[in-house]
Amino acid sequence: MTRLQTDSSLVADKVTVAAGTYTSISVTLASSSGIFINQSGATVGACAAGAVCGLPNGAATTITFTFPSALVLTSDQTQWIGLDFNLNKAITTSNGISVDFTQTGVMTATTTPRRGLPSGSVETIEDFVGVVTAYTSGSSITVQSSVSGQTITAALNGSTEYDEVPTGYSGCVLAPSCIKVGSTVSMDVGLALSGALTATEVDVLEATGVNEVEGVIYPTSTAGVFGLILADKVVTDSNAALTNATYGAGILVTISPTANGYIDTKTLSIPLSNPVGFSTSDLAAGQMIRAQITSATTGTGGVINATAGNLLLRFSRITATVSATGTTFTVTNLPTYITALNTSLPTTPQVVTYLNYTLFDGLVNTTDPVFVAGTTVSFRALYLSNSAPSFQAAKVRVP
Repeated sequence: MTRLQTDSSLVADKVTVAAGTYTSISVTLASSSGIFINQSGATVGACAAGAVCGLPNGAATTITFTFPSALVLTSDQTQWIGLDFNLNKAITTSNGISVDFTQTGVMTATTTPRRGLPSGSVETIEDFVGVVTAYTSGSSITVQSSVSGQTITAALNGSTEYDEVPTGYSGCVLAPSCIKVGSTVSMDVGLALSGALTATEVDVLEATGVNEVEGVIYPTSTAGVFGLILADKVVTDSNAALTNATYGAGILVTISPTANGYIDTKTLSIPLSNPVGFSTSDLAAGQMIRAQITSATTGTGGVINATAGNLLLRFSRITATVSATGTTFTVTNLPTYITALNTSLPTTPQVVTYLNYTLFDGLVNTTDPVFVAGTTVSFRALYLSNSAPSFQAAKVRVP
């Protein structure tokens, strides 16, 4: 759910329902799991201060809520419904920290496209990472997530942008020539009212496919080892530890002495044509890191011990409060797992936006009347811990 701070996820597409008047919608959620980093300074339940602990599983449940006004659907009409999920309202502390999707306000529905979305799109699905399972150059691409199993097939056209991460990591010299079945890519897709999906960008992460993990990182007390909370993986062999790893799994990663650090600029590849500020020694809590894994075993308590070759810095998703506006704006109230573990981070770090390259959601740009000091803002950005400004924003959303 943390990626929904800035991005959207496709639940269902081109579903047929009967014509009629609808006043409510019911959403059934499977049992949930989650983790948190305890930066409270004290033990929370059985979770020690500074530890990464699992949340109690939330029970499978069905949420039913009413529309603001009746939704009348006629024969052959096309309609979309957006679901806004509020994670804050789902987290409860009455009996220790837990997840309860039945809390009031956890989900709301909308049928109105948000401000700032590209013309012709009712929604955008961005940074969908997976392995290419079908590909016809210039026509279509099918990508399947290795974690969720979800598959998205999107059309390719003359407006689709192609990018590749540095060759030293991806093995791709120039996209789209290196894309094939088995490649790992990050795909941005526009969803039209008709339900048609069109890829606006395809970013090659790995041309041939190797064992990889991706997730939010945090420091450990052991030099050369960092913790990673798994968000994505690709397994190309029979490694049991990685094969059995699920979303939120804890991985302790040892960096190989020969490893190099690279940056995935993705849609910011033009304004950030020569980015600096990241190497294998520039790791900071809250960064999203992708790592090529050379070995992995399951250790004590189910934690995976892995050795990483090359590292790739990808976009972090962060919610904060605007403290000063502008094309480059400053923020406060960042998550404590970032600020408490990064004493060198400025109190009000800068977030840079780029004209024609940074996407906006819920606002037109940083001069929008809704974007003022005190506004809650979520942004997807490269977090460069050894460079200023700290955050290079690919997307800015006002919830």
